[in-house]
Amino acid sequence: MKKRKRAPRGKSKRQAAPTAADVMTFSAFARDRHVDEKAVRKGIASGRIPASCVGLSSTGRRQVITDVEGARRAWEANAAKIPNGPAADAGRSSLVEASTLTAIERHRALKIANDLKSGIAVDARAVKRAAFEDARIIRETLLNFPARLAAALAAETDPAKVFAMLDDAIREALHETADRLEAAGE
Repeated sequence: MKKRKRAPRGKSKRQAAPTAADVMTFSAFARDRHVDEKAVRKGIASGRIPASCVGLSSTGRRQVITDVEGARRAWEANAAKIPNGPAADAGRSSLVEASTLTAIERHRALKIANDLKSGIAVDARAVKRAAFEDARIIRETLLNFPARLAAALAAETDPAKVFAMLDDAIREALHETADRLEAAGE
């Protein structure tokens, strides 16, 4: 069986493909810029690399960078743009820094949640509430103290007996307060 020769194609509107020395594949350009090939494709799609720098390979089957120097200049010129989002809002210069800060905040939140579950840390609202209740118990006990002793102290004239009555009443009030605080803490 003989192979047939292809008939020469007519002249098309396409420009002649550049030589192999002037072109660079997307993956080679990505290695040259130290990025992923997907980033190069996204750069072409978004206009970071102009369409005038992209063309077909010599076989006409694959897209390649035909103007390598122009693509490099366009890539560097458009690299200074900071994307919208957390990096720009926080005054950061890159998405990597914003991602790092986000990861640090997530780690911190998880650590706090784990500390709360294990009992190492306690909720600040619960501590404030408990402190308020403890202060209320102590205040009530101390404010009730004069009302209970006023009549007995007024009738007593011996200083030693007054001292003993005050000492007993204070000790009893402190024990009562400690018992109430212990009961409230459970």
